[in-house]
Amino acid sequence: MNRSLILICFAVLSISTAAQTNSGVSVAEPQFYNSFYALNADAKLTELDHQKVTTFHTKTRPLPGYASVKVSAEFKPAHSDIRLTGNAQFVVKGRLAVDPTTVYELRLLKVAKDHREILMTQAHGTILGASSTSKFDEGVLPVRFEEYRANSYRITPEQPLAQGEYALSVRGNVMDLYCFGVNKRLPLLRFSTCLINSSTSNGGLL
Repeated sequence: MNRSLILICFAVLSISTAAQTNSGVSVAEPQFYNSFYALNADAKLTELDHQKVTTFHTKTRPLPGYASVKVSAEFKPAHSDIRLTGNAQFVVKGRLAVDPTTVYELRLLKVAKDHREILMTQAHGTILGASSTSKFDEGVLPVRFEEYRANSYRITPEQPLAQGEYALSVRGNVMDLYCFGVNKRLPLLRFSTCLINSSTSNGGLL
């Protein structure tokens, strides 16, 4: 009887210890492959604005002896609800035995009045011939990849992101986007300027 009680106690203790060990490790990794999340400072993941793009718009501008054509992927609204800082980092699940820069991309989106868009191609031509003036890869931004956890990559933009709308995706896939936006930074001197003005109005006393 005493021996059975001791074994039960050891079993309960082992389960409790394992649970404490597992709960003490923050496993921040996406559940699904090729899904992107923002990585917070506390190693937690924030879900991005997942957009399924189904609208492709072609605009033509015919003129005498000249014509231009623009093809773009468009989706609403014009701004993402997910707002991040310019130094944000990201995580994508999908580590492969290939260069990740050939698989994933970060892209700056163009903002119109009521939608965001990705320019697919733009060309112009005359009666003498035609030429392309832009390429699909022109909006892609340089990023660094680091192995993260068991099956993921950490993605870090090479330069802090400026104000605008962005999308992460599998390279070349404009129909399945993970979007976010970056707001304009407030001037760093704004608060100190208020203190100076307050000090001056109070005769130098704060």
